[in-house]
Amino acid sequence: MQIKTITYKRIKNLGNYQSETLEMTAEIGENESPDRVTEELMRKVKTLLGIETPNPEDDRIPF
Repeated sequence: MQIKTITYKRIKNLGNYQSETLEMTAEIGENESPDRVTEELMRKVKTLLGIETPNPEDDRIPF
């Protein structure tokens, strides 16, 4: 099976019956590992939602 794209969606509960949703899709390059792309996409979504603190030494996520 050839995986071409990966989509990750995360919902963050803001309290008071409110939530914030962020969904991102990444295309997998010819020489990229689907597992690694998935990990990077998940980390980026969590960081943008404020669920995970970015690691300043981790340069794999260009943002």
